[in-house]
Amino acid sequence: MIPSVTRVWGEAMDTEKTVKNPYIQVVEDHVASGDPPDTKAAVDTLVGKGRSPGEAKQLVATVVRDEMQEMLSAGRDFDNAKYAAALKKLIATEK
Repeated sequence: MIPSVTRVWGEAMDTEKTVKNPYIQVVEDHVASGDPPDTKAAVDTLVGKGRSPGEAKQLVATVVRDEMQEMLSAGRDFDNAKYAAALKKLIATEK
C-alpha cells in the first residue's frame, strides 16, 4: 500500500502519519456517541447550510476548544449549557 502524501509548506508529508487534531476527535466522538446531542445537531445543521462535513466538524471543534480552554483555566467542569449556547451562536452566524 502506498501512503497518501500531500504538500505542506512545500514539503512532502505522509498524511497517514500526521497527528489528528484532538478537538476534531472530540467532535467525532460526540457525534458517534450522540452525547451531547448538540454536537451532532450542529454538524448536521452546518452541513445542511452548505458546509462540507469536514468544515462543519472544524467549526464545531473551535467551540469545543474554546469551552475546554475556559474549563481548564477556570478549574471547572465542562458546561453543557454554555457549549450548547455557543453552538447555537455559531449556527446563527452561518447563512
